[in-house]
Amino acid sequence: MNRPHGIRPNLGQFLWLVVNTIFVGLAVGVERTIVPILGRDVYHVGALLTLSFIASFGLAKAPLNLVAGRWSDRIGRRPVLILGWFFGIPVVGLLLFFHAWWAVIVANLFLGANQAFAWTMTINAQLDIAGPRQRGLAMGINEATGYIGVAIATWLAGYSTRWGGLNRAPFVMEAFVVLFGLVTSMIFIRDTRGFVASETKSRAVRSHDHAVREHSAWESFVFASFREPSLSVASWAGLTNKLADTVAWGAMPLFLAARGVHLIDIGWVSGSYTVTWGISQFGTGALSDVVGRKRPIVGGFVLLGLGFLGLTLVNRLSGWVPMAILSGLGMALLYPNLNSAVSDVAPADRRGSILGVYRLWRDGGYFVGGLLVGGLVAIFGAKWAIEVIAMLVLGMAILLWMRLEETHQPAGSLPSSRRHIGHP
Repeated sequence: MNRPHGIRPNLGQFLWLVVNTIFVGLAVGVERTIVPILGRDVYHVGALLTLSFIASFGLAKAPLNLVAGRWSDRIGRRPVLILGWFFGIPVVGLLLFFHAWWAVIVANLFLGANQAFAWTMTINAQLDIAGPRQRGLAMGINEATGYIGVAIATWLAGYSTRWGGLNRAPFVMEAFVVLFGLVTSMIFIRDTRGFVASETKSRAVRSHDHAVREHSAWESFVFASFREPSLSVASWAGLTNKLADTVAWGAMPLFLAARGVHLIDIGWVSGSYTVTWGISQFGTGALSDVVGRKRPIVGGFVLLGLGFLGLTLVNRLSGWVPMAILSGLGMALLYPNLNSAVSDVAPADRRGSILGVYRLWRDGGYFVGGLLVGGLVAIFGAKWAIEVIAMLVLGMAILLWMRLEETHQPAGSLPSSRRHIGHP
C-alpha cells in the first residue's frame, strides 16, 4: 500500500522523531564543554591527548554510519535506532563509575556508535516521511532540533558542575537522556519502510539508479566518494565541516580557557555557536527547497571560515559571542543542505547506504580533526589551530563552487542544463 508523503499527514510520527532527535543531541552535547576541561584540569593530560576523545568518537562513528545505513536499507530504520540507544548505556556507566582518561576515550567510542546508529536513523526516517518536496525542510528540522539539544546540554552541563563537580553531575544528566531515548524509541517510533517503497515506485528512474541498487558496499563507497562529482565533493566538504566542528568542540574551549575565561562563559560562547547552528536550520533547510542546495552550502562555508578567523582577532566575550554566532549561521546554511544534496542524488531504496558513505567521510572528520587539531594545538597553540582550519574551510568553499552541481530544482523552475546526475 502506498503511503502518503509529507510532514502534515504524518505529523504524529514525525514529531516523535523530532523528540528523539533532541535527545540524541542532548547525549552528545553533555561532553562539548565538559570533556576538554576535564582532560586539562582533572586528568591533567596534554592537548593532543585531550582532543583524542574526539578522535575516538570519530573513529567509531564514521565507519558505523556506513554500517547503519546499509542495515537500515535491509531491515528498516527502527531496529537500528533502538540499537543505537543501547550503545548509550556503556557511555553512562564508564563516565560515572571509572574516573580515568581511558574511560573517557572508550566511552566516546560507544558514544560514536550511539550517534551513528541513532541520529542517522532519525534523519533517514524523517526523509522517508517527508518525501522529495519537503526534503530540505525535513533535514532542517532534524538538524535544528538535534543541535538545539546539543546547545541545551552544553549550557546545562556547564551549570551542573556547580552542584555536582566536573566528573559526576553532567553524566547523571546523560543517564536520564539515554533512558528516555531508548524508551521512546521502543514504544512510540514506527518503521518507515512503507514510505520508501512508495517513493521508489513513484519516482522517475534516472540513469544511475539501477547500477546504484546493484552496488556492493565497496562499489557504493567508490561511487559516492570519487566517481559522482556532486556526491564526492559533498563527502569531502562533510569531512572539512567536521574538522571545523572539532575546533569548536576541542580547540575553542582551550583557546578561551588559556585566556582565563570562566567555564560558564566558555559555555556561553560554545552554546551561542551551537544554538545559532541549531535554530537557524529551521529556515536554512526550507530555504534550499526554494533556492536549491548549492548557494546555501557555499555561502555557509564562507561564513563559517570568516567566523572562525574573527574569533581569533577579538579578545573579549562581547566579541567572541558574535563570531561564534556567525560561525553557527555558516554551519546552519551548509550542514542540513549537504545531507539534502546527497539525498537528492540517491535512489530512495538506497538512501541509507549512500548517506552512510557521506556520513562516513563527514564524521571521519572528527577522527582526522582530533589528531590534526590536537597536534596543531600541542605544537603551535589553539589560536593557530583555529586559523589553519578556517583557511581550509574557505578553500573548500571555492572547491564546492567549482565542482558541486545543483541537485534540486525548485518547483516551477527550469535548470540551466539537464544532465543525468551520476555522469561527469
